[in-house]
Amino acid sequence: MRLDDWFIFYSKILSDFGFSREEDERAAKLMHELATGKLLDAEVLRRVIEGKSVAVIGYAIDAEEFRKIREEVKIAAGKVIMKVLELDPDFVPDIHVTDMEEDDLIVELDKKGCLLVLHAHGDNIDRIKSVVPRVSKFVGTTQSTPFDRIYNFGGFTDGDRAAIIAKEMNASKVVLYGFDFEKASGIKKRKLEWARRILEFEGIL
Repeated sequence: MRLDDWFIFYSKILSDFGFSREEDERAAKLMHELATGKLLDAEVLRRVIEGKSVAVIGYAIDAEEFRKIREEVKIAAGKVIMKVLELDPDFVPDIHVTDMEEDDLIVELDKKGCLLVLHAHGDNIDRIKSVVPRVSKFVGTTQSTPFDRIYNFGGFTDGDRAAIIAKEMNASKVVLYGFDFEKASGIKKRKLEWARRILEFEGIL
């Protein structure tokens, strides 16, 4: 996603939810400060993804759909990893894209060789403080202005951000599993509505 296009979405999202761009940027700077020597170049993502078929696994995944996944590269989006591990305790995604609500589980994935993409925003500063010091390496992302290995690929929720990363890194195909934009309610439903608009704009949906 072109940054110019993303920032059009971003300004509307900030207005819709009352989020603070300044807090988003403060979170990204904190991530950068805490991640001394741990921030990876985004090319590590390209090496895993480019030219391959990618499965992006969203939170609405169920056992039947999980069994259908055949793509070479598997990207888990946020808290779905907890559901997937109930279905298959030995599952380790190739890439995990998250704003870190899973806390200790992220550290375990890091130890098992999963490539982490950790997202900083104004509402997860405490999670940044908890997780970043305990992982060995990761790709850092922000939803505001990127800088010095803190990237902005576009995307609002973990799920649409994961899919956009797959597209950005030249996946041969991006297949979404467990993406349901209707079941949620309240603020979650509003977030998913934005995620759907973004994925439609990018031609992924």
